[in-house]
Amino acid sequence: MTLTEIGQALRDARKKQGHTLQTVAGALGMGIATLSRLERGDLDDIGSRRLLRVAEYLGLQLVVRPAGHGMTLEEAMEDAASDFADQSEHRP
Repeated sequence: MTLTEIGQALRDARKKQGHTLQTVAGALGMGIATLSRLERGDLDDIGSRRLLRVAEYLGLQLVVRPAGHGMTLEEAMEDAASDFADQSEHRP
């Protein structure tokens, strides 16, 4: 997973919860511009503690696993459910 993908996941979670950049940044004691750049994947360097704090605030968990590792059971179930929903939408 790239920093851009992590940033997008953070942005999606923030928006889904109805938080603004200002709300999250203020709660975590960081600048709005820093949080925005993190969400865009445009931040050259961010400490792991800061990244974890943002993720935890938004109810996300960062997981480390071996590269090339297949999907978890939960991921496979979510993928199957998404495929089923897509198929259901296209039925007459």
